[in-house]
Amino acid sequence: MQTKIIYILLFSSFFFANTACDDTIDDIIPDVPVNIEFNLKEPQFINLNVVMGAVKIDGYGYRNNGVVVFRHSDNEILAFDATCPKHIDINVSVNLDANGSGTATCPHCGTVYYLVNYGYPKNGYPLKRYQVLRNGDYVRIYN
Repeated sequence: MQTKIIYILLFSSFFFANTACDDTIDDIIPDVPVNIEFNLKEPQFINLNVVMGAVKIDGYGYRNNGVVVFRHSDNEILAFDATCPKHIDINVSVNLDANGSGTATCPHCGTVYYLVNYGYPKNGYPLKRYQVLRNGDYVRIYN
């Protein structure tokens, strides 16, 4: 009996260790080269000087749908491809909701992406994230 319990515990721990540690999600949005550099003091990026502020930079990302940049905290800026993961075949881009809301919405399907929750919607795939390097007021978004 004790041996069965040990086998069950070992199998359970092995199973959960292999499933729980895999927090990577395959990107739906194909990879495209992105390299954006800007200064937070530039007027078009003024919203990024406050937590929960966001801007959309057009002409970059998948199909040039844009990149959404979001001030997550005092020390963290996030960047997302603006392409809706549910509609990569029809070329639709999410729109920022009211500044400070921390959300972006797809105009085609109405899916709300929570930027404060790292681009995840209530259901489905998150927005594709890009890497962000910040040095003082200098910001670089790349992949």
